[in-house]
Amino acid sequence: MNLIIIGAQASGKMTVGQEVAKLTGMTLFHNHDSIDFSLRFIPEFSEDMFDLNTRITFAVYDVFARSGRPLIGTALINFKNPIDVQFLTTVQTIFHHHGQEILFVELETALEERLRRNRTENRLTHKPLKRHIEVSEAEILSTADTCRYTSLGIPEGIQHYLKINNTHLSANDVAQLIIQKWRNLSKNKRNSQPKGLTISRRLYEKELGYF
Repeated sequence: MNLIIIGAQASGKMTVGQEVAKLTGMTLFHNHDSIDFSLRFIPEFSEDMFDLNTRITFAVYDVFARSGRPLIGTALINFKNPIDVQFLTTVQTIFHHHGQEILFVELETALEERLRRNRTENRLTHKPLKRHIEVSEAEILSTADTCRYTSLGIPEGIQHYLKINNTHLSANDVAQLIIQKWRNLSKNKRNSQPKGLTISRRLYEKELGYF
């Protein structure tokens, strides 16, 4: 099983991913791993930088899916933006093409708690871009009115999905809920095969546009 954690800025995606990694031995590749890397070579928030970031992300997912190495990824999804939502189905296609299952976990977190988490030492240690507190806080507040980081239901076409309100939960608490969901899915695995495991190479390449 592979895991993609989604949620708003400072909702705890990376921290929960770290906890799951500790408990399972999985590899964590959070979204700022690719963002910060891309900014080293294209130091501006331009179309080229975002294109590079997307290509790196999909390449990492593809390699892990092909090799069967369990991966934890994170992503910021604006459910008002169809391109963001399409990202989820594309990621699912990558893993299903290689015969791998994937669970999407959405974190729902109150704004006040996100503002608190935005200043935590763990976040600032692993995300250099967020060390400008005033800037990152302003982004959280402004996008709270213009974006929708909470889903209205399971996104269309997504097979395994878990939504957790983690406002009052620790990262370890959330990790335990995820692992329990995982176990339940594993129990049911014999009764049904994951959708999409017979995706053709042509459809796969069309979906990705990169490989």
